[in-house]
Amino acid sequence: MTRRVISELPVNARAAAIRPSATLAVASRAGDLRAAGKEVLDFSAGEPDFPPPPPVGEAVAAMVATRPIHYAPVAGLPELRDVVAAELSEYHGQRFTRAEVMVNCGAKHSLAGLFLVTLEPGDEVIVVSPYWVSYPEMVKLAGGAPRIVAATIDNGWRVTPEALAAALGPRTRYVVLNSPSNPTGAGYREADLQALFEVIEARAPQAWILCDDIYRKLVYDGYEHVSAFRALAGRSEQVIVVDGVSKSHAMTGYRIGFLVAPAPIIAAVSRVQGQMTSGAATPSQVGALAALRDPRCAEAAAAMQTAFARRRALSLAALAAIPGLRVHPPEGAFYVFVDVRDYLVGGEGPADDVALATWLLERKLVATVPGTAFGAPGHLRISYATSDEALREGFSRIAEALAELPRGA
Repeated sequence: MTRRVISELPVNARAAAIRPSATLAVASRAGDLRAAGKEVLDFSAGEPDFPPPPPVGEAVAAMVATRPIHYAPVAGLPELRDVVAAELSEYHGQRFTRAEVMVNCGAKHSLAGLFLVTLEPGDEVIVVSPYWVSYPEMVKLAGGAPRIVAATIDNGWRVTPEALAAALGPRTRYVVLNSPSNPTGAGYREADLQALFEVIEARAPQAWILCDDIYRKLVYDGYEHVSAFRALAGRSEQVIVVDGVSKSHAMTGYRIGFLVAPAPIIAAVSRVQGQMTSGAATPSQVGALAALRDPRCAEAAAAMQTAFARRRALSLAALAAIPGLRVHPPEGAFYVFVDVRDYLVGGEGPADDVALATWLLERKLVATVPGTAFGAPGHLRISYATSDEALREGFSRIAEALAELPRGA
């Protein structure tokens, strides 16, 4: 019998160029250690450790119990789009209609769909580092070119107008601003946005500002998230917003995000999504509708924010007690981004942040994410989306571990 020869099926160049998510890789290794019976403290989580507000589950359960679950419209349930349009119109001081709102399978899906339908080969997207790991990869997958612009801890991890000006050009399509930021928690102020817009207007008037507002409701210490529409009122309509309920209402597994953009863009993203995933899961949309409508959900979200504020203070105090670490207090989200370069001296100690994160996980069973994943080598992202007890124990382990390492001069 002749053996059939099967030719190799190659992966195309676009897929081959995409890097795996470092945050998911850390979570996977931490899971392996737990499966082996180890008590891992997870400081790598990119999601709240709270359950969704009770009305969310109640709404989904009632739906499942009383009627069949059918496909939702590709752009989202009309009533959910209307509620989102109303809430964001009030928040941003800009009237949005249903036609300008789309429901996606999470904010990540919103961003990916937008890039797919608006980027041409060679279009540049300004991404501020430290950046959320998926921004550059999504831009590349859509045929665009990510242009990385560094922010520094000395500027509170906010990009300066001077740094932005040097990166802008005739092919700039978007300037992505994630405020508050993952991984730094940095939040832009009104004056910051106005100064950045003046540079964009002068150097790249064709560029749009793309605001990733997924953490906007998780802010601390008197910081208030600034709407780009309000900050630039009367000066620019070239703003697109991505938002959702994943972080604000602890609904990450529901996978519901919102894209707010001009109606022709929403229509184009809908056409593409209709050929790929269709609409977001109907029960998830019903849950999101409850999250935005039921006042009990706002109360639960406020309680979660209070807990995060306490954990933020706990984390900053613990890190301040460890010599050689440098941290800018985050304005929002639930991360601290820690400068650990003092401990990256090679020799008997870790040579880089990846080695240090691996050492902490394997040696002390504390999961963090190396800053290299966010375009900022020499740092660790530590999530305080975990219990107070876990934070105290975890920082104790980190302090013990770092005390064993040599430090730079």
